[in-house]
Amino acid sequence: MKIRIRNEWLPLALAAAALLAAPTTQAQTSRPCNAWTNSKPSSLGADGWAAVDGAVTGGCGAMPAKIYNVFNRSQLVNALTGGNPSAIIPDPTPKIIYINGTIDLNVDNNNVPLREEDYMARCNYTGHATFYDPVTGDQTGNGGFFGAYKTAYDPNTWLMQSLDPADNRPPVLTGPLEDARMCFTEEQMKRVLIRVGSNTSLIGKSGTNPKIINGNLQLGYLRTANLGQNYEAENIVIRNITFADSFDMFPGWDPKDSFSITITNTNGCQATYDAANNAGPHRCVARGGRWNSEYDNISVENAERVWIDGNTFTDEPRTDKLYPPVFAAPFNEATQKVQHHDGQVDVTVGGTKVTMSYNVFRTHDKTNLLGGSDTASAQTGYGPGKIDVTFHHNYWLNTVQRMPRVRFGRVHVYNNFYDLDWRSSADYRLGETWTVGTAAKLFAENNVLDVRNTSLVASSKIGGYSSSTSNRNRCTAAGFTLAECGTYFYDAGTIVTTINGATVTTQLQDIYAAVLVKQQSSSSNAPLTKLDPNDPAVFWKPSLSYAYSLLPVSTAAEQAALRSFVVSKAGAGKL
Repeated sequence: MKIRIRNEWLPLALAAAALLAAPTTQAQTSRPCNAWTNSKPSSLGADGWAAVDGAVTGGCGAMPAKIYNVFNRSQLVNALTGGNPSAIIPDPTPKIIYINGTIDLNVDNNNVPLREEDYMARCNYTGHATFYDPVTGDQTGNGGFFGAYKTAYDPNTWLMQSLDPADNRPPVLTGPLEDARMCFTEEQMKRVLIRVGSNTSLIGKSGTNPKIINGNLQLGYLRTANLGQNYEAENIVIRNITFADSFDMFPGWDPKDSFSITITNTNGCQATYDAANNAGPHRCVARGGRWNSEYDNISVENAERVWIDGNTFTDEPRTDKLYPPVFAAPFNEATQKVQHHDGQVDVTVGGTKVTMSYNVFRTHDKTNLLGGSDTASAQTGYGPGKIDVTFHHNYWLNTVQRMPRVRFGRVHVYNNFYDLDWRSSADYRLGETWTVGTAAKLFAENNVLDVRNTSLVASSKIGGYSSSTSNRNRCTAAGFTLAECGTYFYDAGTIVTTINGATVTTQLQDIYAAVLVKQQSSSSNAPLTKLDPNDPAVFWKPSLSYAYSLLPVSTAAEQAALRSFVVSKAGAGKL
């Protein structure tokens, strides 16, 4: 086994594998994949889960007519659709698309940036002339559409109705303002969500500072309610691009999200609203509700054999601190900020066989969600055995959570560097690094984490647990075995350096033990099983699926070397 060196030469063995991997049906639509028909930077070199079924080649071997240099949204869409921008399913023909400079996805066909009012006009909405208050021009004002929306759905008054008996939470939002917001969202989605099909290389053109901003690349699509729009994608390479500010202009308030309430049936606190006696949920102690947004930078949804390497992901320039909570207590916690960003790279539904390597994930809240639902489905194939992802040599900087958060998948996280901030003053304050969710199989090795905080112990902030017995039982009811629906975790070589002013302490921490404490804290949690690599009957370990090599982290010098290596090699502009 060898450690992959980041260069662009093509080993003969890999070239041969790429040739063998090329589908015979492409004989007249592509050339043999070799060093001369490859992209620069290369489309070859994927390892980990992405390559377990054969070499990932992307657009390597594309015909000359399928090699594009794109400079704006229209050109990018034309390249992805083979010149048919109205196509629902992208062109599967091998193609190499070079991103030159900054491509803004939130623009019209003349490359003019679109405003909130433009989408309001597309919905024929005339209730307000502007989206935000015409005086303040932002979310602080009470005028405009957003001001009216805040007033109509303020949770302090929305609770002045009976709770939904199905879940003991507030009813979903209804009314003309929510209907209008959903229309605005649909119109924005038509512009900023761009579909990427099979056999595609999206490569940042070196020397042009390549960026894709204000939008969402979607790899594959799977929705059981929209069967006509579904498509599968495979063999995709995305390298050397900065993805910035995938900004949802029209986030919605979800009163049910993370909601909890204490019903006392005293002093007017009750689940049923009684206006005559001023009694109801509004008289209770209640918390929760969240603003939710729509767009990731990259969504891997019904796609596999995907290599995402050497990219940078960031919220900048519109960072979360610009959009604080807008409701009065108790609905003004930090988590109730007006969230305009969703994930950076999420892998959900039918997405699997993905490797993310040498990327920078920075200035963001929810970075990497793996598995978007706790409900397994044998019919769609979503559940155990899906969401298989490898993360290696990535750099998380000032991020909050989901690094990653795992449901169902067999996920390998090794030789990554995390530079995180747990201080109350942080713009992106650490919440939880790795979260072991429903039926997760998470295997973490030789990762280095630096945490700026006021405590010398950070293990509780590294590993989290979110797997319930009820979700496990739903998994087995869907046709999967009890072992497949089990929840597993293993970590070794987890080096945590806590930084408290001038006090710096480095420890080898047992994150499995910390996760086990959380699992045992509730009788409703599903059991946690250790993925012991020395157990011959272990459910899964990465070496059963692919070969890899670890950089050591046992000594201070080795830890420093890993930090330096990852920081110097990860991110756009390094290839």
